[in-house]
Amino acid sequence: MIIFLIFLFSPFNSSPYLTVTGSPQTSIILNWNTETLDSTIVAYGLTPNLEDTFRIPELSYYHHATLTGLLPGASYYYEVVPLKIKGRFHTFPQSCDSFSFCAFGDTRTDSAAHQSVIDRMSQYPFSFLLHSGDLVAYGDNTDDWRTFFNIEDTIIRYITFMPTIGNHESPYWPYDTLFLLPDSEDYYSFQYANCYFINLNTQIDLSGPQKVWLEEELIEANNNPEIDWIFVTLHRPPYSSGNHGSQLDVRSAWCPLFETYNVDIVFGGHDHDYERTVPINGVVYIVTGGGGAPLRDVDSSPWTAHSEKTYHFCYITIKGRKLWLKVIRPDGSICDTLFIDKTVAVKSRVSTNQGMLLLTPNPFSQQLTVIFGVLRPTHIRVLIYDRMGRLVQTLVDKKEDSGINRLIWEGKDELGHSIDSGIYFVVLEHDDRRIIKKVIKAN
Repeated sequence: MIIFLIFLFSPFNSSPYLTVTGSPQTSIILNWNTETLDSTIVAYGLTPNLEDTFRIPELSYYHHATLTGLLPGASYYYEVVPLKIKGRFHTFPQSCDSFSFCAFGDTRTDSAAHQSVIDRMSQYPFSFLLHSGDLVAYGDNTDDWRTFFNIEDTIIRYITFMPTIGNHESPYWPYDTLFLLPDSEDYYSFQYANCYFINLNTQIDLSGPQKVWLEEELIEANNNPEIDWIFVTLHRPPYSSGNHGSQLDVRSAWCPLFETYNVDIVFGGHDHDYERTVPINGVVYIVTGGGGAPLRDVDSSPWTAHSEKTYHFCYITIKGRKLWLKVIRPDGSICDTLFIDKTVAVKSRVSTNQGMLLLTPNPFSQQLTVIFGVLRPTHIRVLIYDRMGRLVQTLVDKKEDSGINRLIWEGKDELGHSIDSGIYFVVLEHDDRRIIKKVIKAN
């Protein structure tokens, strides 16, 4: 007998939850959901008097309030006015001596186990929460999402939440509806103090614009003198001794970049267990899939430093160029620990002789001016991709002289049809180098 599961995603009520912006020192996104059309109104301020108000005039089921002009490293009070629900949030500091964050994943299916992990996690002080994907069992199941937010409420109402797409978020559009995130939203980055964080999407093309964007982000992080640590979060792990095993397509596409550009730790999920590798060409890979999904057996591989079938979360503390990691079970016992001391290491740099690519205006509605340049005559390609990695238009594919060049893109595809509004990526390729820039096509 074959059983077909058909879900109809529909509006539902949730408490507010916080997500990151592209400028987390001075802004934050406050999200919530209502089963009936309602106003998007937030009162907020540095005191309980709530001196400021954010309002969107249109009624909505899915509410995203981007609060801007905030003070760095400040604590704010807020109230979601239509729901009469209050909370607190903290903007990211410009710098700090030490901080902690949590990472875990695969919270689907077993709500009691998920709740036990959250209950233990809530007893620790930390600044934000990374999730490595598979938040729910079925991405279009309203009950799954309602349960997820009910369980996570004690944390993500007050602490910024950074989700990552997993295979169980399929068909993905409810995830995109519920979370407003920076960059392309499906993959994004942010900085906290001396740390750079990159969240990737293993459910779409690994070698298209996402890979180009990833390399650009890693180069930027390596050449930023403020950055001492680089962390990546993704769902399907490149190294795993669990049920699904190592995801070789992810390893082939991205691990050379992780190794070249000094990534410190990669957090993954997908397998419902815990596993940490020894450093592999300088990179530590962690499977943290014990957030609530049914546990599965995990083996050990030549690269394994520790593996265990257990519910857990990772608790990471950064103090300058020192890192402490503790893996904590729901009963409070410690599953694994790791200490990294980079105080005696000399930070390496990566050459950025990549050429130049500028886009203006951004966003654009009718015409986009693309300004690009290289240091010597060479073959150049300028390509436009949509957010799913599909080629939209080839603007240049020929040898160009050194210096600055410019061209106009009128927002049309290869067939001359006007493109829809949304997020696109302009890619400059030359001499085996690439630059990628995001551009927004407005109505």
